[in-house]
Amino acid sequence: MTSPATVSVVIPCYNSQAWIAETLRSVIDQQDVSLQIVVVDDGSTDDSVGVAREAGGNAIEIIQQPNAGVSAARNTGTAAARGEFIQYLDADDLLTPGTLQARVSALTETGTDVAYTDWTRWERQSDGSFAEGGTISRTLGPRPDVDLLTDFWWPPGALLYRRSLVDRIGPWKEWLPVIQDARFLLDAALCDGAFVYVHGVGMKYRVHGANSLSRRDGRAFLHDIYANASELQRAWEQVAELDPARRQALVKVYAQLARAYFPLDRARFHLMVGHLRHLDPTFVPEKPAGLRALSRLVGYPAAEHLASWWRGLKGAAQSLGSSRTSTT
Repeated sequence: MTSPATVSVVIPCYNSQAWIAETLRSVIDQQDVSLQIVVVDDGSTDDSVGVAREAGGNAIEIIQQPNAGVSAARNTGTAAARGEFIQYLDADDLLTPGTLQARVSALTETGTDVAYTDWTRWERQSDGSFAEGGTISRTLGPRPDVDLLTDFWWPPGALLYRRSLVDRIGPWKEWLPVIQDARFLLDAALCDGAFVYVHGVGMKYRVHGANSLSRRDGRAFLHDIYANASELQRAWEQVAELDPARRQALVKVYAQLARAYFPLDRARFHLMVGHLRHLDPTFVPEKPAGLRALSRLVGYPAAEHLASWWRGLKGAAQSLGSSRTSTT
């Protein structure tokens, strides 16, 4: 009989003493897999290391480093990983029972490189506790590179990578502090990784509300999306790999960024418009329908300005109506 394949579970940890013990238990309790559990403490100032040692004992390896960010911690953990498969797991998320064995079996039986599962949002309640929210269940289409550039996303804990693919992808991109997990998964597709869907909920993804990276600093989130898209565009254009599907995916990303930047940063809004005109000289937004129709008449930038003026006028009228009602 052959021994089970080893899964290296890499857990970056920063000030996670409230969650790390439960996270580790969800890993240690996995059945029918050989585990290497690597906790990389990224300069925590709380007792994360002590809690992890007490919860994991001899079942885990702990690496401590000065604070350098989650991508740097994952890179440290990857360098220490010895398994045929690598599972990245944030220090506040949970694996569901049996999910690692199911993912390994799917990868082994199909010869694919990335196994992905459904996942459940585990949302903070008003009293500070967490309760299960909605379950996200999606499958990739025939062009994972296009799907993953636009609006498909899985948290790291819902993904199991074959180590040989991780080596092809290379390091986690530390210059993308907010969307590094989305880019690593996209890079798996760009490296011709093959994906397999594993039915069923594989993890609980803890949602901290406004404290998440993407919500804590909305501008940084937008800047990361732009840095990622523009870097990919340059790379694809240099090697003539900007096919129509990728071109349209980039148009979708820049269009979303343009709308988001318009009320925040007009210079960046016009930068996005420049990208849109370069990729699609006839660009008009798909929605909302009114903005699309107006763009056909006056052009997209002017339509956005007119729409903003109209929203302001409606808001002023509503405020005036409310004021008159309150005084009668």
